[in-house]
Amino acid sequence: MEDVSREELKRLKRLAAIRAKEDEFERKRKAEEESKRRQLEDMKADFEAKEKERVEERLRFLEKQAAARAQRKARIETLNKKREEKINQKQADWLQRANNEIFDIIKEQEVEQIRLQEALDLAREHKRDLEEADRHVKQQEKARWQELEYKREERQQEREAQRALRVIYEVDKLKTEASEELESFILNPEPVPLRQVLAGRMRPVPTVTELLASYKDQKEELQELMEQDIPTRALLRNQSLFQYVRDIQLKAEAVRVQPPQPQMVDLAAVETVHLTARNEVHHQECKTEVEVSAQCDLPSRTTARGDINR
Repeated sequence: MEDVSREELKRLKRLAAIRAKEDEFERKRKAEEESKRRQLEDMKADFEAKEKERVEERLRFLEKQAAARAQRKARIETLNKKREEKINQKQADWLQRANNEIFDIIKEQEVEQIRLQEALDLAREHKRDLEEADRHVKQQEKARWQELEYKREERQQEREAQRALRVIYEVDKLKTEASEELESFILNPEPVPLRQVLAGRMRPVPTVTELLASYKDQKEELQELMEQDIPTRALLRNQSLFQYVRDIQLKAEAVRVQPPQPQMVDLAAVETVHLTARNEVHHQECKTEVEVSAQCDLPSRTTARGDINR
């Protein structure tokens, strides 16, 4: 019982000590809470005082700012009023100066217009004088050219007349030579053709320059033909190879210089001249025979005429 009581006592002491500690902790906690509460109240009071002071300071600042704004607005209004007065004054001065300058320009323009009109009248008068002088010179030149043209026409007519006379003389001379040559050929036929036949058979031939130019062109075309790709070109022209080659051949034949060829008209003319010559020879032979026969019959006719007279 004593042990139990001692253990119970210990337990009770321990519980009492725990309760005492708990009470001490609670007392300290309450004291700390009270301290924090008082500190919070002090901080709240300080914050409210500071906030109130800040609001009052803000109000004082706003009042100062409003006063400054009002002063600035009043000063700006005063400055704007003065500026508008200055601008209006400057505008009035500028308008006066501009009007004066415009009036001066108008006066100068009127004076300039009068001067230009006088200069224009003088220029027109001078132009009319120059045109009149130029017209007079042109008329003289035209008269001189007309006279020269008249003389030129007269000279040209004289040359044409002389040329026509020379041509007639040459034609008559050629006709005479042709007739003499034909009579000589009739009297003495020869196998050599007449000059008029040979001259009629002559044909114009290309000159050396034309032949050289044609030779150069053909040489260049031949070189180009040797260098070009014929199948590709035929394909590009949408032609067959044989058709393209045929076109090249026809083009070359068309531009080739042809030598002079005898014509059937020349041969017919030669045959006609020979036939005419043979007819003339036959006619001359018949005429000669008739003359010889007449000369043989002449003595007998003379004798008969004498017997009749006797």
